[in-house]
Amino acid sequence: MRCLNSYEIEEYILSKSIFRDQAVAEHMATCTHCNMIYEAELEEQAEWSQAMYEERLPDSFTAQVMASLEQVELEEFTPTQRNRKHPKRNKLLRLFMGAALLLVVLSAVILYSVPTLAETLRSLFVKNNMDIGLLRAQEFGLVEHPNIKVKDKGYTIKIDEAVADPTRVIVALQLFGPDGKHDKKRLALNDGNSIAIKDDQGKVVGELYDIGFTSDFYYLIANFTEPLQTDRITVEGHITELGSERKNIPTLKGDWNFNFSMDMTEANKQTTTMPLTGSYTSPDGLTVTLKKLTHMVQGVRFEFDTQLSEEALTRSPGELWKQQGLKFHFEDTAGEEIHSVNARKFPNKNSVMSYSNLPGATKGLMHWSYTFKYLPQDTPYTFVLDGYFIPEKDGSSVQFEPAKLKEQPIPFVFDGDELMLNDFTVESSPDNNVSAKEGVLHFRGRLRNEFLNSEWIFKTLDGKEYKLTEQGAFTTKGGGWKDGYIEFIESQSNNQKKYFQFRAEGLTQIPEQLQLVRTINNRMYTNVDWSVPIMEASKKE
Repeated sequence: MRCLNSYEIEEYILSKSIFRDQAVAEHMATCTHCNMIYEAELEEQAEWSQAMYEERLPDSFTAQVMASLEQVELEEFTPTQRNRKHPKRNKLLRLFMGAALLLVVLSAVILYSVPTLAETLRSLFVKNNMDIGLLRAQEFGLVEHPNIKVKDKGYTIKIDEAVADPTRVIVALQLFGPDGKHDKKRLALNDGNSIAIKDDQGKVVGELYDIGFTSDFYYLIANFTEPLQTDRITVEGHITELGSERKNIPTLKGDWNFNFSMDMTEANKQTTTMPLTGSYTSPDGLTVTLKKLTHMVQGVRFEFDTQLSEEALTRSPGELWKQQGLKFHFEDTAGEEIHSVNARKFPNKNSVMSYSNLPGATKGLMHWSYTFKYLPQDTPYTFVLDGYFIPEKDGSSVQFEPAKLKEQPIPFVFDGDELMLNDFTVESSPDNNVSAKEGVLHFRGRLRNEFLNSEWIFKTLDGKEYKLTEQGAFTTKGGGWKDGYIEFIESQSNNQKKYFQFRAEGLTQIPEQLQLVRTINNRMYTNVDWSVPIMEASKKE
């Protein structure tokens, strides 16, 4: 997956335009470049949140109220000023003064109680945290309030909201420190800490992870690739440590374990299915067969199969054929996009919550499922196949003299892919645990084919081969469903351009001649022409 820029990561945190799925969360957790930007943006959001939503009244509250009272001018009365003929006027005056005094006190209280009110709105159902699945869950009364509160070593874990259906489980968890403020950085779900989802037989069917929707609480989610088949689940938290050595946050041992059950019977009643018909074979031997739609409260599961021809399998021997992928979208009757998968056009609407691709009983057969946040039930729409990609044996190569690249860049142009090899250096490994030098090829350009699951090597004149690793960032650009490309991002460092890199461990000297070879090409096919109208007429399962 490509790296995100700072704007996209900010949108990721604020949940305004970037839809989150497990692949994005996993990339954020493993990519050092994105994680650094993410932590910086998250820290900024947390600072704003804490500044706006303080948990308790400050110590200066009483002093400020008294200071406000000192500024209220009270009229001095003497016995001669009293009008004994109008006792009601004195009573009204006293009421007026009392009301003014009460208004001052209430104003000061409201000034500090508004953040407390805002704290109660730190919810799954605040505008920026909502999606259509949560709205439907709320509509069907599926929002549960576990009222979990576990305190140890001065820290309190609190869970007030949870939502579950066969599509996913969402839990809003807060961690309060000794100062009563929410701490968004101290809880890490890893090997030591986990929150498991168990079915009514006690089998673990998923684990919650934080998708970083908001800095107000831990937005925990577990997506299911297969619709959950149980009438009751248990959310079981095993939290024994707070802090993170990786983030330089002191660790604290303790016991914040919890568990609660959630009833799934009402959610299961809302599950409906509809069989789908339609099959298509591409010119290069991929057959797509639609199977069914499953509507659940928080999502819609779309199922289909793909089968490769014998000829197509010869181009993707061994296990390569299992790494295939599809490009498709759904559109309404006006041709407007509803959702898309693996689109390069921008903007696009990607609301994939989870997906699975499992090999079938025969070679070349794959069973697919995608779960989306939403697909219409009352209006017709269309499934459109835009293309597919599959790793194939390749041998595209270019020979070059590494020492001369900086003055004489060499192009790599094959099958719609255009790279410009700009420089070659020998550098220290970016891994601090590796002391050996590495050969580094610096290049820029763009690919029509997919970069992920392609394989590249260096080959010397004496036949020695070096496997390559990549370092850098890339993005996708395109205007239509079938066009678009992957562009390698150039950056600036110390007033010098920094290009994308292929790195070869063990290549410690610059050779006279070197060959760049793409051994596996994740080839993109867009020569397809197939669409299927879909009109929902769902039936209860």
